[in-house]
Amino acid sequence: MYLTTASRIRRLTGAVLVLAVMGAASGCSTESGGQSTTATTSNDDEVAQNATAAIEKLYGNGTFAEPASTGPKAQPGYRVAMVSSGTQSPTGTSTANGAKEAAELLGWDLSIYDGKYEPSEYQEGIRQAVSQNVDAIWLYSIDCPLVKTALEEAKKAGIPVFSQEAADCSDVDPSETSYYERSLEFSEGSFIEWGEGLGASEATWLLSKLGSKADVIEVSNTELVITKAVHDGFQKAMKEQCPECKVTTLPIRLADFGPALQEKVSTALLRNPEANGLAFSYDDLVTAGGAAAVMASGRNDSLEVVAGSGYAANIDLVRQNKGQDAGWTYDGAYEAWSTADMINRYFAGEDSVPSGVGISMFDHDHDLPPEGEAWSTSIDYQPVFKKVWGVS
Repeated sequence: MYLTTASRIRRLTGAVLVLAVMGAASGCSTESGGQSTTATTSNDDEVAQNATAAIEKLYGNGTFAEPASTGPKAQPGYRVAMVSSGTQSPTGTSTANGAKEAAELLGWDLSIYDGKYEPSEYQEGIRQAVSQNVDAIWLYSIDCPLVKTALEEAKKAGIPVFSQEAADCSDVDPSETSYYERSLEFSEGSFIEWGEGLGASEATWLLSKLGSKADVIEVSNTELVITKAVHDGFQKAMKEQCPECKVTTLPIRLADFGPALQEKVSTALLRNPEANGLAFSYDDLVTAGGAAAVMASGRNDSLEVVAGSGYAANIDLVRQNKGQDAGWTYDGAYEAWSTADMINRYFAGEDSVPSGVGISMFDHDHDLPPEGEAWSTSIDYQPVFKKVWGVS
């Protein structure tokens, strides 16, 4: 289901927008400063052992990798229009800035249209690009079904459309037409496969802490393609890794952000007094009521709480032990450079290659960035792209 309320879609930007995608908690919480309390699982808990071995591989840069070291030189002189779902969020800002940097190096005339998290604005941005007869349209975090009418106009005009963090109409419904010339590929595969991997990483982190005793509440929103993918990945991983574990799903809507969300999470905690884990689809669910519900419940130190994106505000919650314990990560700038490389390869008549953008995890004891900063990969990707493009 696709919503048109700007204030609600704003919450999904980033990875995530968009991406905003997860959270969890357990009885093995950590105290402020990173000192863990005694684990509730035994050392011979096979579920915990297997999950710990898997999650250890996702710390640091996880599945993030260096970009391809070979490819076409910069193809200058093109006019590219980027239509972003919104530029006010941390992810929207970092993505736009990354796009500007890459486009300048590639010698493109790049315009950026701020969609203000409103689908009608997305359509307007695409239509403006069509009227300007640009050489390519770059969509960030805008799923095809939201803008199908405008995409039909771009297709009729012969303007290729490239997507970063977005599902094509044919991804949602195989019987539908594909409107995206190329879509950014992740280390995990497609955009949807990446989203499922995010959900699986949350489940695995929780099981590494709780093992076979996991009793988890999943706060799930499935109104957007990415959030449904996170939900599906979480549920599948829990069933595969611990079929005997209890998972209670709490469905929420974008319209619930704020007091309604806090109330729903609080009620779920009251109804599930034995729950030791809490998973939120993405960071915004934590800051928009989730963390407040955890703190008000008095169970902060008996819950393991995981979410996503690694925004500065959420990193601080983890550091201060205030309603979140872990999360997956996001680097909008690296994604933007990778998308620019994908478009440059198209201009040069070459095939796309998978980006180095993947999944990693952070928690009290692993990979917290400096205070006040969001997470970003330590991979020095810019020199690699510059060498491939033949620029400095």
